[in-house]
Parts: sequence; C-alpha cells; structure tokens
Amino acid sequence: MQEAGSRLESGLRLLADSHPAIHEIRGMGLMWGLDIDKSVAEHLVGAALEHGLIINRTAGTVIRLLPPLTISDVDIDEGLTRLGAAFDDAG
Repeated sequence: MQEAGSRLESGLRLLADSHPAIHEIRGMGLMWGLDIDKSVAEHLVGAALEHGLIINRTAGTVIRLLPPLTISDVDIDEGLTRLGAAFDDAG
C-alpha cells in the first residue's frame, strides 16, 4: 500500500504542475485531498464522472480521493489520466 500511495502522490504532484487550478495536495497513503479553485471544483465531480471516475467534493474547494487499498499501478495511472482529462474539461 505504501508504494501505491507514493505512486498516487507523485502522479497528483505532476498533475498539479500542469493544472494551475490545483493549489494544494495533502494526504498520505491512498487518502488524498486536492484544494482547487472553486470555479473548477463546481464542475470537476461531474466531469470526472463523465470520464468514469468517481471523486468526492468535500467543502467548497476540496476534492477527496479514496481509491481501494487493492488498487494496482495500472489503475492508479488510468485514474490519474482520467482525472487530468476531467480537469481539462472542468476549467
């Protein structure tokens, strides 16, 4: 699980480098929160769902990610790709 969490964290940090709407990444293991622009947050959950990814918006600007503990590297990479596409669509 530690390796999967590190892979997810690295991918989220790369995603933040290409999406200025992401202000902060916080978490550990496989539980992560992204603090993002409110205007993007309002559309991101729906955009992610359109890409086959279920995410949770907690508070006005925080997106919470909680993948299963059994997630594979391939699934992490696919989820990050889908999340990036959702950010592209949301704003």
